[in-house]
Amino acid sequence: MNMNFKTLAAFCALSVAMTGCTKTDADSNSGATSTPLMNSSVSQTESVNGHDDNVSVSVPSSADCTITFADDKIEVNGNGAAVKDNTVTISKAGTYRLTGSTANAKIVIEAGKSDEITLMLDGVSLTSANGSVIDCESGKTLALYLADNTENSLADSEDYTFANGETEPDGTVFSRADLVIMGGGSLSVTANYKDALKCKDGLTVNSGTLDITAADDGIVGKDYVCVNGGNITVNAKSDGIKSTNDTDDGRGYITISGGELEITAERDGIQAEKELTVEGGRLTIFAGGEDANAEITVSDDPFDWDRRGNSTETSENSESKKGLKAGGDLTILGGEINVASADDSVHSNADADVSGGVLTLSTCDDGIHADGSLSVKDGKITVTKSYEGLEGKNIDISGGEIHIKSADDGLNAAGGDNGSFWGFNGSGEDYYISISGGNITIDADGDGIDSNGTIAQSGGNIVVYGSTSSGNGAIDYEQSYAVSGGTLIALGASGMAQAPSTLSQPCLSINSNVSAGSTIEVRSSDGTAVLSTETPKQCQSLIFTSDKLVISEEYGIYSNGELLSSLTAAEGVVGNGADGNGFGGGFGGHGGFGGGMGRPNGNGGQRPGGDFGGNPPDNGGTPPDNNGTPPEIPNGNM
Repeated sequence: MNMNFKTLAAFCALSVAMTGCTKTDADSNSGATSTPLMNSSVSQTESVNGHDDNVSVSVPSSADCTITFADDKIEVNGNGAAVKDNTVTISKAGTYRLTGSTANAKIVIEAGKSDEITLMLDGVSLTSANGSVIDCESGKTLALYLADNTENSLADSEDYTFANGETEPDGTVFSRADLVIMGGGSLSVTANYKDALKCKDGLTVNSGTLDITAADDGIVGKDYVCVNGGNITVNAKSDGIKSTNDTDDGRGYITISGGELEITAERDGIQAEKELTVEGGRLTIFAGGEDANAEITVSDDPFDWDRRGNSTETSENSESKKGLKAGGDLTILGGEINVASADDSVHSNADADVSGGVLTLSTCDDGIHADGSLSVKDGKITVTKSYEGLEGKNIDISGGEIHIKSADDGLNAAGGDNGSFWGFNGSGEDYYISISGGNITIDADGDGIDSNGTIAQSGGNIVVYGSTSSGNGAIDYEQSYAVSGGTLIALGASGMAQAPSTLSQPCLSINSNVSAGSTIEVRSSDGTAVLSTETPKQCQSLIFTSDKLVISEEYGIYSNGELLSSLTAAEGVVGNGADGNGFGGGFGGHGGFGGGMGRPNGNGGQRPGGDFGGNPPDNGGTPPDNNGTPPEIPNGNM
């Protein structure tokens, strides 16, 4: 036996079971003695995002077999493994210590269905001249334990030879059993043919340092991929991490609960066939290659209803180049997420929920997109570049801090394929934006807040710096905008400007030319600034509503200390600017049919009547209850 003391101690320290999709404490047995712990195991089951996956891996205190690799021979010391030519075949449960190096070897595991196999990588470097380096064809679980303070590497060949009619195994490490990776060492995996780590069952990373380079996908788990810890770097020509099961209930999901992940992928960074959950960890994702660095252009074609210009997501046949992508629901509960992507940075084909975490997103498409409902309850979201910032059929914001820079709409409630005209899948009643809390700042070159249905605000602090183009407005809604609480400052062009339509608090609305960089204030009669912000753009329409404004009180609106207008607050909209009457924004809120210029008398936003159905409803549904006094906005005195 060639196992050194550090290796033996590491085995003792990890005698607790490593459970798939369950957070583990690698230091829980740090005080272990030299008492033998042969095949000791603690089975634990934890429900993660509604999934119960019990993958119990036994880590004994000693190896059953040591396999030493060299270019001229392979030595086996122990039971359970046999060598023929350059192939090691493992036939039963046990722990197998791998050490040494060779340019032509592979390991094939053909164990019983209930057998647990642990491969301890203890300073091993293996290259396969043909096919996978590690191929687990049968067994219950395969664990790769990276011995502490060791460097290990696995690399396959560019060419594979398959049995007649077969296309697998097709990964550097390939397993038909559950695959668990753990330990304090490092592993470099180079996939010259296709995938680096591929599991036809569930794949869990608990600890260790992984450096993965793949000609196709980096890490693939059919049923699931769970990352509970570790330091993972992936450079993939296709997807970085993915799950693929699209048939079995409760399968095809990905959960990230810890670790550091740095993913560079030509296509999707992390792609779950069904649910995707981020609970913790630090994720840095660059998806889509150089397309992620492209400048965003907005189409001027009048028949391009989506107006995405050079956006890469323009047809069903386009390659997906998203940061985080879920075929089902997507949930973010925590963690630090940094994404630069050619397509959506965060995307769900169903519903998306952000309840925590810090997200910094740069994209040539949408910052966060949900085909269904998008909700933000907490966390910090910063969209530094986007076509549209946050988009969903419905958008509910009840908390958090949101900053958006968009080439088109900041918040967009729309249906179908990214809200395109031909993709509509419902009537205006199906779409809404509801804001009951949070701090929201939007800098949009299109519409700041755009709903193909209704908008309801009962709380929160919103600042919108809208487009300087008369074809867009800081606010754009098709049916109604009901306000019963919170604060809104909406600055933009006057041509398509709209104010809220139904209010239980005062709203001040004026038209006045204000230059970029100006400090805009709403002052009470005693000179106190009640609302203030500094506009980064020129604007002509200035709209303010807040539960801080008092009915019958007089307020002055100032730009750089110069009085623009004096108004007496009343319930509803007062002033010579945009109001809430008329048809709200045309088709898709892009100025289309029904959108007119402001009237010559300065009552901007009053659309020419008659052609498209008269006034909107009085109220877009009962808005949510106010969640108490709204917090201070960081960039304004509110």
